[in-house]
Amino acid sequence: MVSRRRFLGLGAGTLAVTAGCLGTRRSDGTAAPTNESPATPDSTSESTGDDSSKTPRDLPEWTPDWTLSFDNWHVLGIDVADSTEVATATNTTNATNTGDGILFTTLRRDGGNSAVAAVDPSDASVRWRTKMDGEAVSGSHAAFQRIARGQWGATLTAETVYSVAGNADEREWTELYALDRSNGERRWSLKRDRKLAVAGVSDGLLVATGLEFFPPPNETPVSHQTPEEPLTTVVYGLDVTDGAVRWTREFTAVRDVAVGPEGIYVAAGDRLLGLGRDGETQFTVDDGPAKWIEVADERLFFLAGEGDGATLHGVAPNGDGDWKHDVPVEELLLDGDRLYAGGDSVLAVDADGTVAWRDDNYGQWLLLDPDGDTLYTRSGVRADAATAYSTAGEKRWTFDPPSNNAWPEAATADAMVATAITADDSDDLFKTVYAVDSAGEATAAFGRDTVFDAVGRDDTVYLADGQSNLLALTP
Repeated sequence: MVSRRRFLGLGAGTLAVTAGCLGTRRSDGTAAPTNESPATPDSTSESTGDDSSKTPRDLPEWTPDWTLSFDNWHVLGIDVADSTEVATATNTTNATNTGDGILFTTLRRDGGNSAVAAVDPSDASVRWRTKMDGEAVSGSHAAFQRIARGQWGATLTAETVYSVAGNADEREWTELYALDRSNGERRWSLKRDRKLAVAGVSDGLLVATGLEFFPPPNETPVSHQTPEEPLTTVVYGLDVTDGAVRWTREFTAVRDVAVGPEGIYVAAGDRLLGLGRDGETQFTVDDGPAKWIEVADERLFFLAGEGDGATLHGVAPNGDGDWKHDVPVEELLLDGDRLYAGGDSVLAVDADGTVAWRDDNYGQWLLLDPDGDTLYTRSGVRADAATAYSTAGEKRWTFDPPSNNAWPEAATADAMVATAITADDSDDLFKTVYAVDSAGEATAAFGRDTVFDAVGRDDTVYLADGQSNLLALTP
């Protein structure tokens, strides 16, 4: 089962599309108390290296193990999953780091079409490449986390690669493609005059969403334009075999759609709706507006509200509310039955609502390492550092490079890759990519103008530079 949580949009706000743009966050937010007495990370165990005084020139040049060029194609995204186990938004780390290890890259050509290419990292060879009409559509894959990191990608199952392309920027149409994972052959496609995205795949049912374009194609967009009414989103239930539409539902003001083994969950307006696999409404929760949904085996988590008014809810599969916590968080990451939340606080919550630990310091852009035993966050007063926690809540270290903008990019079991904006003038490369060891010390670095995506597997990190290159690096 592959599921996801994704910002679908009301037309009233936009996602920053340049890595490093975080937006405004509170500097004085405090968290409301919870009923539990969670463990607090041991601040005495944290270490901060002297990397804040090191410039990239002080470090050895980080040389790629290999570089694969796609010539005139831009490499935008990377996805990897086991040959029999799908990559899931509810357990992305564990699912994407075992098995055959084939990399699926999302490509775009200037002024032209897009493509998905399967790459064997053992010899840097391209197994297949399938072109699609239109440009790759950002935020249309199941693992999208609503941040500038990893905006482009495909949704993988054991047999199929799902990708969305089209004229979304022109607000005309998009098309969902189902490709054979072994050879890239097109099995079927679904085209609509909406912005399509994959919400999830479960037991023969693919759930897709189609967001209404705004403004319509026949209108010229203007700055700060917002719709007079909330936009509509169509939820499609599709047969994975041939793409046949089993059912559709239309909602307004949709902020998230998630898929679980028991059904589909839609955050629309002030409600959270639970749908059966037939698309019929099974329950409604009025404790909203929900903006982020995560689905565990026997628990539904959803986040409602903003800032100090944010509330994290735990709901039973039948819609009965189990527990809730008022916490100043903005994003969620699910690993098995453990939920991590980040914002003005970082915390871990178990399925029964127990707060396992909490740190009342800012941390977002949550990232788990492949072993699932280290949580990385974008941290610091200026969102200019990366902090490592054990999953038991111990704050291990903070990597603070000489930059006003830095974040964790990817991780292996024993190392992290961090990206920072470091250019002092127009002659410098815009970003520096650091290899950071298990003690939080930078060991090597190299410069790049753009970094679009990265993923860690075994001891290697694969990086899409947004230009024509896919790089393999050993931190």
